[in-house]
Amino acid sequence: MSRQKQKGTLAETAVVRYLRRVLGDSENTIRRETLHGTRDVGDVTGVRIHGEPLVIEVKNHKTYELKQWLGEARLEAGNADAPYYVVAFKPVRVTNPGDYMVLTDLRTLARIAGHGVIEEES
Repeated sequence: MSRQKQKGTLAETAVVRYLRRVLGDSENTIRRETLHGTRDVGDVTGVRIHGEPLVIEVKNHKTYELKQWLGEARLEAGNADAPYYVVAFKPVRVTNPGDYMVLTDLRTLARIAGHGVIEEES
């Protein structure tokens, strides 16, 4: 396994363990996903917001490609038929997954804050 793949696996595992613990997921519904080729559905699934699925794309890189990462998360949320998506990324020298950064677009944040309902955009 490549060094970058190992770093990604470690970050994904840390996110899963953290979310299982803090969300009380005793049934282990929060999990790392396997690769599905062009139909990937995110790195971590099993978290729900307002009863709807959230796709989490996890990144562990020294440089940040935020636009690319967000586009990847959006695409994978579409593959998973999930209305919510975020990118969780590990900042350099951060060890606690609770301190990872989370990125999404304003539309997704509005859906989360609006309990899944937002006014039509003009």
